[in-house]
Amino acid sequence: MRQFSVMAVLAGVLGLGLLWVGSLGADEGAGPYKEAPVANGGTISGKITFKGTPPAPKTFDFAKFPQPEFCAKADSDGKGHRLLHEVTVNNGVMADVVVFIEGVPAGKPFKLAGTDVKADTCRFLVQQGSDFVGVVLNKGEIRVTNMDADPSDPKSATGVLHNPHGYEVKGATSSTMFNKPLPNKGQTLTETVKLRKKESFMKMECDQHNFMNAYFIPVENPYYAVVGKDGTFTIDQVPPGTYEIKVWHPILGEEEQKVTVAANGKVTANFEYTK
Repeated sequence: MRQFSVMAVLAGVLGLGLLWVGSLGADEGAGPYKEAPVANGGTISGKITFKGTPPAPKTFDFAKFPQPEFCAKADSDGKGHRLLHEVTVNNGVMADVVVFIEGVPAGKPFKLAGTDVKADTCRFLVQQGSDFVGVVLNKGEIRVTNMDADPSDPKSATGVLHNPHGYEVKGATSSTMFNKPLPNKGQTLTETVKLRKKESFMKMECDQHNFMNAYFIPVENPYYAVVGKDGTFTIDQVPPGTYEIKVWHPILGEEEQKVTVAANGKVTANFEYTK
C-alpha cells in the first residue's frame, strides 16, 4: 500500500508538471508579431471626418521666443504670431490621424526602421504622411534632424538651436524620455523610444520654441495608416478575420469599431470626430 501511495504521488506530481508544460505551449502563439505569407488577404479603407466647427488654432507670440523673425517664415498670421493647428479640418475632412489594428499575430512584412522628424522653420515635421502625427516602435529609434540656420543672425548662422524634449504621455500625466539640444544645421539627434505605460503615447516639444509639437503612437504590426490631408486611408493584406480597428488623434482621442474581413474582401470603415 505504501508503494502504491508513493507511485500515486509521483504520478500526481508528473501530471501537474505535464499540465504546466502544456500551458506554456498554449501561450507560445501570444508573442511578438511574426511575418508570414498572407493568403486571400483583404483590404480596409475609409475616411476620417469632423462634425461641427473645429477648434481655433493656438497662437504663440513670436517675440517671446528665440529667433522670432526666422520662425515667422512659417505658419504665421502676419501679425507676429505662430498658428498651431492641432485639429486640421478641410471641408469636413480631418487630417493628422493614425488608423491601426491591434492584435494581428502574423502577416505582411513589418519594416518600421525608426521614425524620422525634421526641425524645419521652427516646426517638427514628421516624415510619415502627416506633419503633426506619426507612429513609433517602442524601444525603436526616433531621429530628429535640424534643418534650420539663419545667416542673418551671427548667433544662428551655423544653426538655429532647437531642444527636442520627448515625453511619455498618459492622461494628464507625462514623464521625460529625453531632453537634448540640437544646435547645428544638419545635425541629427538619435534617441530610443521608451514607453513604459500601457496605452500611452509620445509627445515631442521644443524647449526653445514651445509651438514646435509632434505626437506619436506606438504600433506593434504593419497594419496601420497615417492619415494625410485628404482624410482617407487604406490598409491592405489583412488576414481574414474579425478585428477592432482604431483611430487616434493626440488632441481628440481614440475611436474604434469592429470589422470583419472576408477572404479577398474589401471593407469600409469610416470614422467621425466631433468637437
